[in-house]
Amino acid sequence: MKPRLLTLLLLCIVFSASAQIDYYQLELRNLFDVSRLPLYRTGEIEELSSYDRTGLNDDGFTGKYSAIRKDKEGWVIADLKGPGLVNRIWTPTPEVDTLSFYFDGEQIPRISIPFKDLFTGQTKPFVSPLCATAIGGYYCYLPISYEKSLKIVYKGNVMRFFQIQYRTLDRNESIKSFTINTLDKYKNEIGEIEQIWNKKIAILSTSTGQIKAKKISFSLKKGAEQTIYHATKGGRIIGIELSAGSALVQAYRKIMLTANWDNETKNALELPLHDFFGFAFGKPAMQSMLLGSNQTKLYSYLPMPYDNSAIVKLKYDKSKDEDPDEILVSGTVYYTERKRNVLNEGKLYAQSRRVYNGASSIPHTIADIKGKGHFIGTILIAQGLEEGHTLFFEGDDVATIDGKMKLHGTGSEDYFNGGYYAILDKWDRGISLPIHGSLAYDQMTSRTGGYRFYLNDKLNFNKNFKLTIEHQPEDKVNVLTDYTSVGLFYAEKPQFSNTEIRIDEKVTPIKNRNKLTPQGMLISLYWFASAKYDDDAIIFDLKHSDSWTTTIDAEAMPVVQINLPTLDSGRYKLYVEYGRTENSGPFSVWQRLKPISEWIPVDIETSPEKKSKVIYAGDIDISEELKTITLRKKIKDDVTIKIYSLIFERTDKP
Repeated sequence: MKPRLLTLLLLCIVFSASAQIDYYQLELRNLFDVSRLPLYRTGEIEELSSYDRTGLNDDGFTGKYSAIRKDKEGWVIADLKGPGLVNRIWTPTPEVDTLSFYFDGEQIPRISIPFKDLFTGQTKPFVSPLCATAIGGYYCYLPISYEKSLKIVYKGNVMRFFQIQYRTLDRNESIKSFTINTLDKYKNEIGEIEQIWNKKIAILSTSTGQIKAKKISFSLKKGAEQTIYHATKGGRIIGIELSAGSALVQAYRKIMLTANWDNETKNALELPLHDFFGFAFGKPAMQSMLLGSNQTKLYSYLPMPYDNSAIVKLKYDKSKDEDPDEILVSGTVYYTERKRNVLNEGKLYAQSRRVYNGASSIPHTIADIKGKGHFIGTILIAQGLEEGHTLFFEGDDVATIDGKMKLHGTGSEDYFNGGYYAILDKWDRGISLPIHGSLAYDQMTSRTGGYRFYLNDKLNFNKNFKLTIEHQPEDKVNVLTDYTSVGLFYAEKPQFSNTEIRIDEKVTPIKNRNKLTPQGMLISLYWFASAKYDDDAIIFDLKHSDSWTTTIDAEAMPVVQINLPTLDSGRYKLYVEYGRTENSGPFSVWQRLKPISEWIPVDIETSPEKKSKVIYAGDIDISEELKTITLRKKIKDDVTIKIYSLIFERTDKP
């Protein structure tokens, strides 16, 4: 056969094979088939968003940066050239105005829908669980394909916060433009997504090859290292489950997890066990479908392929006399003997980093990687070092791929598909969802954190990848913060560096002060007591009564109990910031039946310059069993108590 004819024949075969691949089906498979996570992918990843181009914080509040242009149809927020796929749409501010999708230059929109209905999960084709709302954010992971072009137009008065992530496909990835009936062909895949995301079936069921299991059971002694998995030929770990015994859970950051593939000079995993499994501030916090912990186990279902060998170890570093001398570890490692496909798959690595009180205007680096691969997950813990606020969570995420900025977010909770921290029923506590969530939120202790995994939207790179997040709303406003992060990715080899997470003995800590303001107070009012807000204060009132309830306590009458569920156990100095009302009078602070303070006289002026006063009330011990304080008045008095804040200053060493 002549060389030219052979070349043409081979091209025809390649083209025919490519044409038979259903690339849209593969996009859906990526959303539930975890075995596909190590696979390299092609195409350019980018994001459109409403971030403030000047570096300030107008990331959608006014809508100034929330559109490419305004056409006769409305605000154009995306104008994409194909072939490509939109993988993610997010906003915290959907309205009832129309969002329209124009495909392939069509003059009439193929899909028009009230923007808010995009996220109900009940409007075809934007189905649950791919499209939903939680923790203040509205998100849609339904792949929206376009063959030639896609224009997305918003027809409201003003578009505000949004992010649209998309991937431009290679020409050989033949794909048809999305229609409202596209999903009718893929009911099986949508059903699989629903089953896996809602944990109705085991995620290991998506793995290929014969699954084998290795049981683990040993005592991990102080200073000792134990191997939990060792292989001397190619294969892959597909699951790790460790029983969540109390000693293992409580040994926060005292157990190191290491993993090495193929005798590489650098470990693939080298970080505290609890950080890998998504603990936050000493407690289990993450329950994603891929990685996390629950009441019974710590679990990972991230595929870990290797070529020739693998070894995974745990080491117990006892740090306090009261720590147990040994910890019982039990569980199971699931694996197959299907070794890595070197051409098509990467190996799993984790870049772990901690920066305490980082330099002003220097964003925290989550990942900084060289070589070829794709980024698949972020776990971030943020401890504010300034009392009573989480302003650092105004910072934007920025992803630079192969030397070019490709993604720029609009705020830290936005990156995790949330919205509006410190607002009731939005980003106000820890909530775990299948591929993203809030690890914690508490304004009093200045704590929060989040996680996000990338499935069909994983961020592929050929030369290098960098992901950062700011710890200030604007460069001129620095917020002191302690960041801990884990960046998860697949790559051809380990070209990255970690920083130490366990730095508590090596830094000069900033004084720990926790400030509880009225906005964050959880209160229990006593009988006919009342509470009302007065600007940035809260006023408690309980009228004198001859009821039998006033005779229970001979010394003082309880007015309100204030709950402190997020305050760590320990000893604190308690300061009270209080003000004056027309009916002010002395009050005291108690911890159940134990008085903490003397009677505090309300002896401050009412001028604007001295609207409040801060007084040291006394020392208080907080334990897991007792996390409340009570404000009391004298039994016969008719007084009100005006509180601006309560400040708890840690005096013992955590």
